[in-house]
Amino acid sequence: MEHQHKHLYKKLFGIGAVLLCLMLLLPSLRTLPVGAQTQPPVDTNREEFEPRIQAFFTTLPRSSVSAFDELLRGSPLDAPEARVSLTDLRRSVDSLQAEFGEILTFERLEIRRIGAHVAVARYALLYEHYPVVWTFTFYRRPPASTSGITAPAPNPWVLIELHFEMDMKNLL
Repeated sequence: MEHQHKHLYKKLFGIGAVLLCLMLLLPSLRTLPVGAQTQPPVDTNREEFEPRIQAFFTTLPRSSVSAFDELLRGSPLDAPEARVSLTDLRRSVDSLQAEFGEILTFERLEIRRIGAHVAVARYALLYEHYPVVWTFTFYRRPPASTSGITAPAPNPWVLIELHFEMDMKNLL
């Protein structure tokens, strides 16, 4: 019974927090031009790492080894000391198909920026019988400071963290 109350309080607190945010944002939304209210935010850097994620999910049903090799190329997760964890992750991913059925498709859930140099992308990999949510965390090292007039080209996005979640209540 106590567990149910905690769960209910958690939900009510979450709903209250959302309502508070909406109340705080409402006055500023009224001052925006009408067209700006209907436009979704544009993520101009999304294309830099999103094709890698899409290629990963496209290759995964055929070969998890190839999918991970391509995704992790240039990442610190591809370092020799990370190989044991990577092997365990591949085994877990390979066992999902036996448990949940064939991979049907994938969909982007969100891409969120944490400052200018960290991005978190969440995707749902949809199996026949169950979804699995993947989280990819990318880091882009700031450019070296220069004294010249032109700014240096931005550094590429590097995958620094990868995991998947099957327990949907942890995602709320």
